[in-house]
Amino acid sequence: MKTNAAEKLTEIRCPSCDSDAVYRYGKAWTGRQRYLCLMCARQFTFGEKIELLNKPHCPMCGKPMHLYMKADETSRFRCSAYPKCRTFSKFKLKEVK
Repeated sequence: MKTNAAEKLTEIRCPSCDSDAVYRYGKAWTGRQRYLCLMCARQFTFGEKIELLNKPHCPMCGKPMHLYMKADETSRFRCSAYPKCRTFSKFKLKEVK
């Protein structure tokens, strides 16, 4: 028995409020499907998470920075107070041996 796209979408639930009222909301920078919960307005994707230890702090306001963009050799972090604070930092990735 085949399932259509509407039936597959009803199987997806918001990880925050457990609502099944979700909406496809484009693609994330990783290429995975992004969803928007219509009840709590949270954006989310499914799949592996990128866990970062020792996130940098903003040199201007001191708030923690979030991973904004990841390329092959660099990672770019943006201040969590964006758009009030528009500071960003770029770091080269270290190779783990």
